[in-house]
Amino acid sequence: MAVNRRRSAKLDRRDGDRRASRGEPEGGGNSAARAGRRRSDRDDDEADRRRPRGRTAGAARSGASDSSQVSDSAGGALGGSSLDGWLLAATALLISLGLVMVYSSSSIYAARQFGDSGFFLRRQVLWVVLGGLLAWIASVAPVERLRTWAGWIMIFAITLCLLVLVAGIGVKVGGARRWIDLGVVRFQPSEIAKLATTVLVAALLARRAERRDTRPSSLLVPVLLVQVPVVLILLEPDLGTALVIESILAIMVFGAGLRWRTTGLLGLAALPVIYHLVVGTPYRLWRILGFIDPWAYRTTVGYQITEALIAIGVGGLTGVGLGEGKQRLFFLPEAHTDFVFAILAEELGFVGVAFVLLCFGVLVWRGLRIVSQAVSPFDAYMALGVALIAVPAVINLGVATGLLPTKGLALPLISFGGSNLVATMAALGVLMAVHRRSFAKLSGVDRQGRGASA
Repeated sequence: MAVNRRRSAKLDRRDGDRRASRGEPEGGGNSAARAGRRRSDRDDDEADRRRPRGRTAGAARSGASDSSQVSDSAGGALGGSSLDGWLLAATALLISLGLVMVYSSSSIYAARQFGDSGFFLRRQVLWVVLGGLLAWIASVAPVERLRTWAGWIMIFAITLCLLVLVAGIGVKVGGARRWIDLGVVRFQPSEIAKLATTVLVAALLARRAERRDTRPSSLLVPVLLVQVPVVLILLEPDLGTALVIESILAIMVFGAGLRWRTTGLLGLAALPVIYHLVVGTPYRLWRILGFIDPWAYRTTVGYQITEALIAIGVGGLTGVGLGEGKQRLFFLPEAHTDFVFAILAEELGFVGVAFVLLCFGVLVWRGLRIVSQAVSPFDAYMALGVALIAVPAVINLGVATGLLPTKGLALPLISFGGSNLVATMAALGVLMAVHRRSFAKLSGVDRQGRGASA
């Protein structure tokens, strides 16, 4: 409105000057001529206004504002760095705590068995170095390359799962043939299969999303393909890892749009198989009985869980102190692997337990946040699969606290064991790569905005 008034006043002054030069009175003259001159002046002003003279101050301010908003979204939403500080810190803290607990829980046993209290610690450090190297490679490598190689990665994992079943190649420990011994190192193919399954399912679900295929039947393809390594893992036998893979698969497929009703029907269809796997195997049935009432089987199948519960109860609020736990003195079997959480609870108490839960919570939080900011369907599904590191962690904690039947599963990043540690760190490296790609995408938009505002 102010601009219009100024323009009108300008036109009036011009008209008055012209009349004064012609000797016309203030209100006289030909009104039609005056109207024509005013229209001509307006046309000249409009032409001047439309003539390109660069960005105006208002436009520059608008461009700067847009650039600032993009910069805020790139920095605020993604932490202002190509590395996710929260994810990196939580991972480093869990690994560091794991090294401490591996030594504390295994030193007495290692000194008696191998004459070296640091035997397991040194091995774990080597696995951390290897896992860190693979995590760094995974974090800087193009994420899409995993999608290209998804089929070959799965074929490689299935081949290893087949080889471990061959006598002379697979190493049998405790009645289960789960390891391949290369002389220098020993690893579990099932851990590689777990990561390969995540990559393959992410690739298949991403292709389905890009094709805009909403048919529920299209989700059966990844479900059926994953059963191949699952069956081989069950033949080792390793029910725990098979359940972890199936849980991750179910959550990823459900996230892709599988209906609750279909999910329930698939669960019901799996019940007879689960029943056969439990009831048809005597030692698993005994574990179920020990889970129902561990104190009734205190000296047999309930021994491990009762000792774990004693350790957790002794810990109290702040624990008995590092290296002061009594359960590590040959009372609790597998104290540095499957039941390291019980030793942690005994020596660090509720404070240590809360710290571990907090760190795993941060990993899941950052993983889901990276999922929400992913730039492609494959990135999103891949990040979701890695974020489900919570699944084996929850199962391990449930077993150690007596909430789930006893099952041999490592606590990710904390338990002793190279296969699980390296595979988990490599997967977290992929998660960091997805974050870096999202950050680079937003940073590229930010640079374009600033270039346009210059």
